[in-house]
Formats: sequence, structure tokens, C-alpha cells
Amino acid sequence: MCQAGRALSDNAAVSNLFRFRTLARVAGSALAVVGTAVILFSGWLMVGGSSGLERFVTESDVPRPSRAIVCLTGGLAGHALPTAEGWDRIYAAVQLLADGLAPTIVFSGGGAGQVSEAEVYAEAARWLGCPPDAVVLDPVSGNTAEHPRNLLRLGTVAIRHDTPLLVVTSPLHSKRAALCFRKSGFTNVRLVTSYEARRSPLARSQKRSEVPSFAPNGKDYGDPLNRLRWGLNDAIFALRELIAIGVYRYRGQA
Repeated sequence: MCQAGRALSDNAAVSNLFRFRTLARVAGSALAVVGTAVILFSGWLMVGGSSGLERFVTESDVPRPSRAIVCLTGGLAGHALPTAEGWDRIYAAVQLLADGLAPTIVFSGGGAGQVSEAEVYAEAARWLGCPPDAVVLDPVSGNTAEHPRNLLRLGTVAIRHDTPLLVVTSPLHSKRAALCFRKSGFTNVRLVTSYEARRSPLARSQKRSEVPSFAPNGKDYGDPLNRLRWGLNDAIFALRELIAIGVYRYRGQA
């Protein structure tokens, strides 16, 4: 009985060792595949490629004359300043106004700071040349689904479901914004993710240095590591947006 027991124990140990080695080989192969995929993906981003997720979360329209420009805020960075994406939204909104595509910019967004994101964005817009009397604030909206609902409650500008609007946001946020506006019953909304005025002193690309000693040096920040950083950031943001769209659909908000 003792010999039989030892034999069974030895067989079990051999079987466990075999399973462990099999699992180790499978895990090693999986890690090799993942590692190769990461290297190839990183190389693809370094040469300027993209993850491809962006096309599922982006919606952009050609702007046309409308009743109002609605600039959705996109958070604040350090020192209570707009994020990089926020500056792009502000700039596009001011450029639309400069081209006369609408008489008013509604800055929509609350936030967790002591000053609303709408106020900060409006202040930045004034620095970019936006006339103060063209600004309307919605400092209440706390998420993408709340923007369209709160626009209907503004007392300073009359907005209805059929009012022509230019909604300005970032490219990777545009699909979710469009879905939320449609879900809220808006029927005449165009999403704008980038714009520069055709002929305006407010267009930054038309500005020239006033310092006589300045000369462009041609420095390029698009090196492979920066392209990798930007590509990873876009991929992660796009993945986050896909998840957010799924959550909003589940909640009936998009």
C-alpha cells in the first residue's frame, strides 16, 4: 500500500509538473505575441500611423450660418486654464464668430473648480478677440448629456429643438456630443471640430511677429517619440469615448 501510494504521489507530481510546464509555455507564447504586437503598434505610431479607433468616435460637419455657436467646455488644466483640447475648441468658436456664422457663442460647462469652466473659456475667448457682448454662459452642465437640455433653459438666448446650432467640440468627443443632441430632440445641429476664419485679424495663422530680431528656425516637434506619445493619447482617448458612448446608450442618454 505504501509503494502504491508513493507511485500515485509520484504520478501526480509528474502530472502537475507537466501541466505547469504547459501553462508556462502557453503564457510565454502569449507574452511573446503581445510583446510583438506592442512593438509593431508602437512603431506604427512612431511613423505617424493611428490606431483606427478615431473614426468610430468622430463626427464633423461643414459649418453654415446658424443662430448660435455652442462651445462645449473640456475641462481645466493647471492654474485653472483650459486644457489643450479646450483651447482648440475656444479658438474654433471664436473663428466661427469672426466669419459671421453666428452672432453669439454659448460657453457650456460647469466643472469642479471655484470658477465654472464656462467662465474660464469665455475669458480665454475674449483674449482671442471675442467681443464680450457676444458671450452667453451656461455654467450648469456637468456632462455631455446635460449640455443640450440646459441650452433649452437659457434665458439670454432663445434656443429650441429646431434652432440652427454650431456645436464646437474636440474631434474624439464629437460623436458622443452629436448622439446626445439628437437624443434630446435637436434637429438642426452641426458638429464643428476645427475652423479658422478665412479673412480675419483674429486668425492666428495670419499673425506675424512684431519683433524685428525674430526669425523662424524651422524646429519640428514631430519626432518619433512625440508621435508615439500623441498616438497613444489619441488611442486611449478614443477607447474611453467608445466606452462612454456605450454607457450613455445604456442609460438612454445617447
